[in-house]
Amino acid sequence: MSSDFILDRGSAEYFHGRKEIIDTFNSALKVFRKKKNGTTFMIQGAPGAGKTALLDVLSKHAKKRGWKTAHIYPNVLWNPHELLPLLRKRSGHQVTGLGAGGGVGNVGTANLSIGVRPPTHTIIKLLRKQRKPLLLILDEAQALGLKDVVPPEMKGVVTSVLKQIHNGDLGKPVMLLAGGLGTTEAALSTFGISRSMRKCRVLLGCLSKESTCAVIRDFLIHEGGVSKPPLEWIEAIEERTHRWPQHIISYADPAVKYLASHQTLKDEGLNMVLQQGRAEQIEYYKVRVKGIDRKKRQVLAKIFADVPLGETMEFEDIMAVLENEYPPEVAEALFNKALERGIIDEREDEDYGIPIPSFHSWLVDEYANGKD
Repeated sequence: MSSDFILDRGSAEYFHGRKEIIDTFNSALKVFRKKKNGTTFMIQGAPGAGKTALLDVLSKHAKKRGWKTAHIYPNVLWNPHELLPLLRKRSGHQVTGLGAGGGVGNVGTANLSIGVRPPTHTIIKLLRKQRKPLLLILDEAQALGLKDVVPPEMKGVVTSVLKQIHNGDLGKPVMLLAGGLGTTEAALSTFGISRSMRKCRVLLGCLSKESTCAVIRDFLIHEGGVSKPPLEWIEAIEERTHRWPQHIISYADPAVKYLASHQTLKDEGLNMVLQQGRAEQIEYYKVRVKGIDRKKRQVLAKIFADVPLGETMEFEDIMAVLENEYPPEVAEALFNKALERGIIDEREDEDYGIPIPSFHSWLVDEYANGKD
């Protein structure tokens, strides 16, 4: 499979698990609706952990509980012309003349003049005018920390808007559901969002064995056409996915294709599926290290060469090795790049590890053991 066509984002066709996170989120919806304020609910994790799928599921839970939902992009945090159409979506109001250029638009029936007041005032007014509790969903939230994403002259606007949402200062139930990679928390902190309630800060990892098997079973039944998938197939695939959502797809797709052409579950078919799934896993790992030169990949791999699979290292220890190889600014940039690419992810208390055991093994074998 070409690495250019590997997808690791999107809603899940078959979703199981994450019950504790969903329950916590639903409790937050109830609490902040009652108190008429809000917060930031952050979901941070490595690529392929299922963040976008989880955001989609949480959005559906919010809608069922009477919340209006709006999927937003970073620019709506400083550009009311981009925010208004998202808030008016499905409301029956017609919005015309709005665009990224910042010109004053004509808003049918909205009775709101945009562009004559500072952006902060207008955005806050738009958020406060919502009749229903409002959930703003920002995927890829780590982009807020990237250079030039937020114009320098708009950083104050974004800071004010995010802080008022986070601190519940709007007088209305407004929550920001932010999902992103390992640099998301650091990105939000640059805008004053440095302290979050523990339960509203999620470090997303792998699924449970039960949930993984349930997703595999759904694929085999609904797409493979198998009325009763054998436990042998489900457990063999589950073991090799390491319960990582992206890897479930890596094995489920070959399984479905095999069943479409053979209509039977034989041992040789399972072996073929496992081989093809492993090949797709490796292609996925190649995508993750893309953009980091070979020498730096070797340095990262050697750091974790003696770390047991699934174990972590402290931030200070990782940086000590990197700074022994590179100037501090280069070492920091490499660490952040490794987070962005999902080569490492954060656990608790600033411990970091390679998120998937098979990725850990591949990286060490490929770059730390002298392999060309």
